[in-house]
Amino acid sequence: MILAKVKEIVGNDLLQIFGKSGSGKSTFAYYIAKEAVELKLKVVYIDTERNLDIKEGSIEYYYIPDFDDLIEFCRRLPKADLYILDSLGFPAVSKLATVGMREKGDIFLNCINLTHIFKIATQKNKALAIITNQPVSEFARKESEDDLPPFGEKSIYGYKEIWRTYLIRANINETLCSIKAWRSRKFGRGKELFRVRISNEVKVESLI
Repeated sequence: MILAKVKEIVGNDLLQIFGKSGSGKSTFAYYIAKEAVELKLKVVYIDTERNLDIKEGSIEYYYIPDFDDLIEFCRRLPKADLYILDSLGFPAVSKLATVGMREKGDIFLNCINLTHIFKIATQKNKALAIITNQPVSEFARKESEDDLPPFGEKSIYGYKEIWRTYLIRANINETLCSIKAWRSRKFGRGKELFRVRISNEVKVESLI
């Protein structure tokens, strides 16, 4: 199972998966959530975008698009075996667009606080947390797309692993995405870990 592979690498800690829209990060996270449900594990899925049609069923599902509401909810996280926050970047960037310069720093501090909250929850409950995210603005001056970090500034240092998603190809029949190590304690940057194939069904292949 893919969940077992991820747990083997991340343990009871935080994994961030970031990438452009449509590169498979939400699909990958939801695939793992469904595997956890099959194992009778408790899954708390926090959705800020509604990118996927999530069948709640045994998943404890929460739709929270507002950044301030998200922070308040996470301060009282219910106990779970798997936490998924999909995604951090969208509500935070939306909030950034509506506040003055003085309040922008508070948003980044709250991103760090959010990382700390999940860090404690994973340790306390022996759980895994997967948080999806977007890259910082593509207009940032970097040598290449691979140099663009995830949104959140210093909050990235709280994650055990950070992986990046890439769109390999998309056509009428199939979308194929790649997940590679970006900041990893186990793999060098660029190591391909998984492939996500989306057609009539979702298939995830482990390459490790």
